[in-house]
Amino acid sequence: MRFPEISDKASFLFDRVLAKFVDFLAAFAFGKIGAFLNSPFVGDMTGFAYLLVSDGLPGGRSLGKRLAGLLVLRKDDCPCRFFESTVRNLPIGLAYLASLIPYAGPLMFAGMVGTEFLLMVGQRSGRRLGDDLAQTRVTVKEERPPVAV
Repeated sequence: MRFPEISDKASFLFDRVLAKFVDFLAAFAFGKIGAFLNSPFVGDMTGFAYLLVSDGLPGGRSLGKRLAGLLVLRKDDCPCRFFESTVRNLPIGLAYLASLIPYAGPLMFAGMVGTEFLLMVGQRSGRRLGDDLAQTRVTVKEERPPVAV
């Protein structure tokens, strides 16, 4: 029986989704702060820029990945840099920009992010389109203690 591997993969996918959710919350918060300061365009572009470069922050970890204990590595096993982060997160950034379009935007956002999710779940390696484009992978930063059953 190989249930622990399935459970580990599901847990890892959940952590990745949770990390990206936190990053989206941060990006949308930048947009709201910009609107509050009477400059919604600057706020939205700041959120877009955060999504693009977030995985290139120190240690290859965005705010969401830092909270979830994940790390983005390049193909040479070094932490992700800003260039790889920008290439890797371009589909996500475009989904964020699409979400800003009135009425149809949320549907476009859901479709684009849903496609990325299905690619991530459907591939044996767990990589999404952005990972394939930038030749990066997401891994667990530190080992977690085993859960007592």
